[in-house]
Order: sequence, then structure tokens, then C-alpha cells
Amino acid sequence: MLLPMHSQGQDRCVLTCTECKQRVETGWHCPGCQDYDLCINCYNTKGHTHEMVKVGLGPDEEAEGGDEGGNQGERQSRSVREARRLSILRSIQSLRHARHCGDANCPRNDCQKLKRVVLHATRCQRKAIGGCPVCKQLLALCCYHAKECQENPCPIPLCLSIKQKIREQRLRLRQQQLRLRQQQIGNRLLQG
Repeated sequence: MLLPMHSQGQDRCVLTCTECKQRVETGWHCPGCQDYDLCINCYNTKGHTHEMVKVGLGPDEEAEGGDEGGNQGERQSRSVREARRLSILRSIQSLRHARHCGDANCPRNDCQKLKRVVLHATRCQRKAIGGCPVCKQLLALCCYHAKECQENPCPIPLCLSIKQKIREQRLRLRQQQLRLRQQQIGNRLLQG
């Protein structure tokens, strides 16, 4: 259950262009919009109303300038991580709003979308076998939230059960560490 969040961010940064749906390593991210990224081609041809931030590291930039290129790549990588973190936090806020919103005609697009996602997740048959990408994304978002959540009760779906699993996982890890230390002490006593 926690695998999608655990493995998040371990692969190279890949953006999906909102316009052409192409997956690219270098592009432009809009910090003002929720999950709005453009490939370089769409950025140059279509543009965007908000100021965008260049993210990723293209092959032409990689080859330039030794240490400076490395520092620039590092800054861009931090920029991408920060943009994604902010995007996730906005998504969690939108999910929180959607869970509390009783307006069937709510003007917020993200509200309607997330209401449909939550409804889908309650009815989805594919998630039981781990094959639904929509359910996986919702689960990843809920896991990200649950790691820091202190609310009880919490309006975010699955938060309580995920927090319980995290506690159980931490308890098992502590028990394993304790057994390992006891084993090490026992081995030292036998050797000494």
C-alpha cells in the first residue's frame, strides 16, 4: 500500500506536457496552476498566461560548463522537487475541499474532478488487483498526506487506515532492530 509513496522521486524527473501529453525531462512548470507543465515545444508555440519556471535538465545543458552546469542542474532539480511538493500540497487541499464540499455544482474544476476520483475509488474493481492508475494516484496522494497528518478524524480518504499501517510498519521495524541488536549482543558474548 505504501509502495507508491515510498518509491516516489527515486527515478529521473519526467514531466508530462499538459498540452501534447508528451513525457519529457526538460520543460516548463507553472507554479500558479495545479499540475500545469509544458514541453519546450508547446511553451515556445503556445505560451501560458502565468510566468513559468524551467525545470529538468536537457542534454544540451548537461554538457555545458563543468561545476557551474552541475550547480545549475542541482538548482533545477531542487526547483522541480519544490514544484512537485507544492503541487501535491495543492492537490491535498483540493481533496480536502472536495470532501467537505456539498455543492453539486461547485465552480472549482478540481473539486468536481476529485469528487469523481473518490467515487471511482469506492467502486473500482481493478484496484483490488493493483491495476488502476487512478486509484494508485489517489492512494499515493493519501499516503503523502497521512505521513504528516495529526487530525483525528481526518476528511482525507483512507488517512486513518494508512496512519495505522504506518504505525504498524514502524513498530515492526523497531522490533526487527531490537532483535538484531539482541543478536549482535549475543554473538559478542559468545565470541568474547
